[in-house]
Amino acid sequence: MPPPSDTEVWNDRVRDALSRYAEPLLREVVGRLVKPRTATPPDELVEKCLSTLANPPVIDRRVAELPPAARKALAVIAVSRRPTWKVGHLITILSALGHPEGFAPIHTLLETGLLCPDFSLHAPAVEQFESWLGSAGTVHAQVFAHPAVAARAQGENLGFPIPPGERLGSASPRFTDGLDWLLRLALVWQQVDEAPVRLTQGRTLFKRDLGRLQTDEVLAAAPPDQLVPVADPGVLSLLWAEASGLIKLNEGELRSAPFPPTWGATLTPAVADLWAALTAVEAWDPLRGYSPVESGLSALPTAGLLALLILAGAARPGQETGWVDPQVIADWLWEHHPSWQGGLPREEAKTRGLAWVEAYLLGVAYPLRLVEAAQYDGWKVRLTDLGRHLLAGGPEPAAAPAFPQTLLVQPNAEVLVYRQGLTPNLIGRLSRFARWKGLGPACTLELNATRTYHGLESGLTLASVLQTLNQHGMKPVPSAVADLLRRWADKRDRITLYSAATLVEFQTAADLDAAVSRGIVSVRVTDRIGLTDDGRDPDFKNLRLIGNRDYEARPQQCVTVDADGVTLTIDAAHSDLMLEAEIGRLADPVTGDPPGLRRVRISPQSLARAQAAGLTLADLDAWFQARAGHPLPAPGRLFVLAPHLAAPTAARHLVVHLPSAEATDGLVQWPTTAALVGPRLGPTAVVVDEANLERLREVLAGLGMQLA
Repeated sequence: MPPPSDTEVWNDRVRDALSRYAEPLLREVVGRLVKPRTATPPDELVEKCLSTLANPPVIDRRVAELPPAARKALAVIAVSRRPTWKVGHLITILSALGHPEGFAPIHTLLETGLLCPDFSLHAPAVEQFESWLGSAGTVHAQVFAHPAVAARAQGENLGFPIPPGERLGSASPRFTDGLDWLLRLALVWQQVDEAPVRLTQGRTLFKRDLGRLQTDEVLAAAPPDQLVPVADPGVLSLLWAEASGLIKLNEGELRSAPFPPTWGATLTPAVADLWAALTAVEAWDPLRGYSPVESGLSALPTAGLLALLILAGAARPGQETGWVDPQVIADWLWEHHPSWQGGLPREEAKTRGLAWVEAYLLGVAYPLRLVEAAQYDGWKVRLTDLGRHLLAGGPEPAAAPAFPQTLLVQPNAEVLVYRQGLTPNLIGRLSRFARWKGLGPACTLELNATRTYHGLESGLTLASVLQTLNQHGMKPVPSAVADLLRRWADKRDRITLYSAATLVEFQTAADLDAAVSRGIVSVRVTDRIGLTDDGRDPDFKNLRLIGNRDYEARPQQCVTVDADGVTLTIDAAHSDLMLEAEIGRLADPVTGDPPGLRRVRISPQSLARAQAAGLTLADLDAWFQARAGHPLPAPGRLFVLAPHLAAPTAARHLVVHLPSAEATDGLVQWPTTAALVGPRLGPTAVVVDEANLERLREVLAGLGMQLA
C-alpha cells in the first residue's frame, strides 16, 4: 500500500478505479461530486474528478452534505492513517458508533466519489456498486479514500461518550522511547532476509516457521519496561512487518524489502507508519497469539482502533486530566462492538475483556509510545504527546535530543548500542549488516560473515559499513574488526555485468589454458570457454576460428547416447553455453579421448550428485528428451530407482518352451493349462512347477503335442 503522502500514486489509483466504472455509473458519480454543467467525454470526467479531489473547499462542501454515518466513516479512515479498509471492518466500526445501517453509508460515499472500490487486477467493469460488493464479498471487499479527501473529515465528532478523566495525584506517568517494536520488526526483517518465510495456500504460516517465531529468544524476550505481556510477539512482528511493507509477499513467500523512507532520523514518521499498519494486522490476538481468520473478520483492527479513539476523546487540550481506566474501555467495547465478545475466550469473557484491553494498550500501544501509563488503584492510561498528534490532532512533538555517538564496537566483533542514540534510520542501517542479539536497554549486535555478505549484496560497500560504525561509535572500529570485515568483503563472490561480450570456446581445456597464459582471454567461464576481462572482442589474429555460435538461440539436440546407455557423446557444433553448465551436474568427463571427441559418462555417483542438487527423475527425463531426443536411458533409470525398489530374489525354475507365441498365448489363457503353469518368461517360455509337469504332459498329449 503506498504511503498517504504519495499524492501521485493515489491519483493513479483513483484514476484506475474510475476508469473501471461503466459509463452510466461514472456519470452518476461525477454528477454528485463535480456537478458538471455540460456533457463531457468519460476520459475528461475522470480528470475532472481528480481535480475536484484536490480542491479542499469543494470537498468540504461535499463532506458537509453527507449523512453523519458517512462522515464518521471518512473520519475513521483519516485518524487510522490507512486509506484502504475492508468494507466489513468499516461497517463494524460504524455499528459500534451507533450506526447499524450496514452497507448504506459506504454506498453513499461510493456514489459521491469520496470512496473508491479497491479492484483486483483483472476486475470487470462495474455496472452497480451492489453487484461489485456481491462479487467481491461483503466481508472482504475493500475500499479506499484518497488521503486528501479523508483529511477533510478528520475533525468530525465521532460521538464517543467522553470518559471522565482522572487525576492521579503523586502517581508518576511511565512512557517508553517508542523503539521496541521498530527493533523487533527489524529483527524479523533480518530473519526473512536470510531465510524467506513460505505461506500455505490459505496464506497461513507453516508449523516450522511458526515454531521458529514463537521460540526465538530475542523476539520472545520481554521489553525493558514491560507492563503487560502479549502472546506470540514474534508472530505479531512478522505480520506487522508485512503490513508496513518491510517484507512483501512474492510467489507465496515473504521476502525482505527496502526500509521505507519513513524510517528516518526522527521517530514520529516511523511510528505513524507502524500505527497505520497495525490496523491491517488480523491473524493475531493479544491474548491468544497467532489466530488465522478462516472466515469472517478479526476483531483486532476495529477493537484496537476504537480503544485508542476512546482515549483520544479523553485527551482534552490544555488539561492535565485524560487518564482513563481500561475497565471503562472494556465495558464500552462489551456493550457496543458487535463481534468483540465472540472473539474472546468463552470462560469469564467479560473479565478477559479487561485483560484484552490491557494487553493491547499496555503490551502493544505502550511500547510504541502511543500511550503512557500510571499505576493508581490499577493501571490508568492516556495518550502521549505522540499519540495525541496521531489520533487527536495535536501538534507534532519536538524531536528528542540527538546522541550521534551511541555504539561501541568491541574486539570480539560484537556491537553495543545504547538506545538513547538510536533512530529508525540507524536501526535500518545496522540491520543490513549486523545481526541483532539483544534488545535490552543497551542493545547488542554481532558482526558476522553472513550478515556482511547480505549487506554488501543489498548495495552497501565496505567503506559505508565502516563509516556507519565510526560515525556513531564512541571509539574507532578496532583494527582487528576492520580487518575481519575486509576479509569477508574480499571473499564475497562478486557478479560482473557485461553489456555485451564475445565468448571464445576452445576444443580442449588445454587450449583454454594456453590462451589464458598468452593473454588472449583472461576470464574462465567454463573449462573450455573464456572471455576478456572487459567483455570486449579478443585479438582474433591470435586465434584460428572454425565457426561461430549464437548463444541466444534455442537449445538443440546435441547429445548422442552410446549403446551402453551410459556414455554420452557431445556434438560440439550444435552444443551451447547452457549445456556446459548442465552436463557437469549429471555426468563426468571421459578421459583419454582424442582431440575433437567429447564424451561424458553417467554413473550411480554422478546421478546421486544430480539428485542431491535437486534434480528429480522427471527433470532428468526432460533434460535427455531435450538434449538427446529420448528420456533417461535404462541404466540411468536403474541408478535412480534402484535404492527405492524392493529387493530382488533368486530362485531355480523349470522352464517349458513352446513352439510359437500363439501356442504360448493359448496355454496361458486356457483355464485347464493356466492352472498348471506359472509366470510367463517371454514370448514362448513359461515357468512350470515340477509337480504339475506330468499333468501338463498329459493335457498337451491330448492336444497332439508331445512334451520332450
